[in-house]
Amino acid sequence: MPENEAIIRKLEAEIENISRFPDENPHSVIRVSFGGELLFANSASRNTLIKDFDHNGDFTTGKNNKRFGEIFESVKRVMDREEVYLSETHIVDGRVYACAFVPIKEREYVNIYGTDITDSQKEIEGLARFPEENPHSVIRISGDGEIIFANAPAKRQILKELEVGVGQKVPENIYSTVKETLENGDYQDVDHNLGDRIYACTFVPVVDHSYVNIYGVDITEKINAQEEVEEANQELIQAEKMSSLGVVISGIAHEIRNPLQVIMALSESIVDDDDLPRIQDDAQEIIDASHRISEIVSDLSTHARDARTLGRSTINLNDVADKAMEISKHTRNLKLVEVVKNYAERPIVIGSTSELTQIITNFVNNAVDAMNAEGELLLSTTSTKESHAISVTDTGSGMDDATQKKIFDPFFTTKDPGKGTGLGLHVVRKIVEKHNAKLKLQSEVGKGTTFTVLFPHKKDD
Repeated sequence: MPENEAIIRKLEAEIENISRFPDENPHSVIRVSFGGELLFANSASRNTLIKDFDHNGDFTTGKNNKRFGEIFESVKRVMDREEVYLSETHIVDGRVYACAFVPIKEREYVNIYGTDITDSQKEIEGLARFPEENPHSVIRISGDGEIIFANAPAKRQILKELEVGVGQKVPENIYSTVKETLENGDYQDVDHNLGDRIYACTFVPVVDHSYVNIYGVDITEKINAQEEVEEANQELIQAEKMSSLGVVISGIAHEIRNPLQVIMALSESIVDDDDLPRIQDDAQEIIDASHRISEIVSDLSTHARDARTLGRSTINLNDVADKAMEISKHTRNLKLVEVVKNYAERPIVIGSTSELTQIITNFVNNAVDAMNAEGELLLSTTSTKESHAISVTDTGSGMDDATQKKIFDPFFTTKDPGKGTGLGLHVVRKIVEKHNAKLKLQSEVGKGTTFTVLFPHKKDD
């Protein structure tokens, strides 16, 4: 018997818990008979959904009818329908409730489950307003290319340029991106030129609903500003290039003077000389001096031609290093400089020959100056699967950390007044950035400096 009593007490406890369950529910739970009588209401509903309700009355009479009539109308509707339940939204005392009406026809009552969604509803409404309030263009396009939605900026800007409206099909060039975006399931960033404006458009696929959201930002002013900066950078590069050319010309003029004096002196000697062997020797020296002048002029012509060249082409970094040395020998005294070359087999990059030569010439000239024209100068190139590189190393004075941090700043120079503009390495950095390359500097006081330009590996190398 004691065992039976224990079982009975356990069952009673479970029944009590079950009976308490609706009342402990934080959401509204209400039971209404088919006739409109309130059979049950938990604490949550009495404090919210049916607050101030006359619990002794029913939903169909008196003051209850005015306030809760709509809920009872939903009860009547679900009684007459075949659906398992009816889901509706009701507003009571300014609060929004998502209500599920579940009929229990064999017992002739309806259970009502209500959840207060006022705050989340405000969030949804805010999200719904967001595209319209967005200052940038927001467009939704279906999988077949029809414009489903466009906010005011989109209508005023992009759709106006495309000469289409909501409900119409977008042009083929945009539709092709929409199809590709839906097929891939990944967003795409595409710049579109529409009229005299440029739009950065992000295509975001919503695959489950088979449409694409397009977010467009007018970047015309930004692009124009970038082009102006690039133009200014190019002018700075060109100015530094011409300055370099002027220094080279000055050095070449000095080099030409010696063989020219030889030619003039020997020519005058030949005029009054009747010794044929000596005349022949003098003539040979004149020829040799003429060849030397020809070589110097050729170097000058090549450098001048390269200085005017702005195009991009396939470049062997070994050739760049050699050409830079040819130019530097006209502007620097290299008699006591030991030049060592350590070249890779095929360090091929894409870029401007003249601009890359300008970089390495600058490195070489600075290296010679840092060594006071005496020491070892190492030119090296490397080539790996990841990158190509060219570097210039000297055994000069080196730089401390403070100098290294300023070395690329415009107008900063460690040279004596009148011997440097402070723009050379600043321009070098601009050229390196233009070639999507990286610039590395390693230096130690008293031991020397290494400048390295690292180029990304091209897939078609």
